[in-house]
Amino acid sequence: MEVGKHRIHYARWGEKGGKMVILHSMGMDAYGMEGLCESLGNRHRVLALTILAHGDSSVPAEIVPLPEHAELLRTCYKKLGYTPSVLIGHSIGGRMSMILAADHPDEVKGLILVDIAPPDPVSRPWSQLAPGELRNEAEARAYLKQRYPGFVEEYVENRLKHGFMRQPDGSLKPKPTGSPTMTSYYTDLWPYVERIRAPTKLVLGSESQLVTPEKRERMAKLIPGLEVVTVKGASHMVPQDKPAEFEKEVTSFLKRIS
Repeated sequence: MEVGKHRIHYARWGEKGGKMVILHSMGMDAYGMEGLCESLGNRHRVLALTILAHGDSSVPAEIVPLPEHAELLRTCYKKLGYTPSVLIGHSIGGRMSMILAADHPDEVKGLILVDIAPPDPVSRPWSQLAPGELRNEAEARAYLKQRYPGFVEEYVENRLKHGFMRQPDGSLKPKPTGSPTMTSYYTDLWPYVERIRAPTKLVLGSESQLVTPEKRERMAKLIPGLEVVTVKGASHMVPQDKPAEFEKEVTSFLKRIS
């Protein structure tokens, strides 16, 4: 879909039931929670968006501030008729979900934040750079297993299928997995968090250090009735490390707010 001067890729599952919008983490795309989307699509209408500078969405040449980026995604899901909806946001997708839930409370029926909290306002090294080209699928698979050691086999194969462009000589070129024009670490999200009133669940990975106890406590004080759960054995990549456990947490939340 063209939104202004940007192209936003999306994928959809299901034709009936409540509406859900999924915003992925850095390094992923609209298919990054494909197994979950397929399962939920039996009972819900699910839309997953690919954020800018990832997958088949366009890579902006200029800086796109996080609130503006979130509004671009909102324009997309509104045009497709996915409001009101339950938002699931992982990592940077969760940060944009905080903005959308705060600024558009009538459009968000529930919010699931996956291993994310407002960032510290400091510069961080870019960590999503991928190799320029891999000679074949075996080499690409080995790279994925090294890059994402906690992924179940299903999601290694998911990334192999959706995360690369096949070249005529059989080599694989990674699709975009982020850009230094992303500005997540330079946006103060606490003023947004204190305005979230939708039912909210925070799903953490036990092996991730991203959400500190101090931030978790601060979020719990600001978001009424915040539910916090920890998925044992999961890194920051909770949906791909422990897909069955993550789906269970999503399903229990949907039942609670229905």
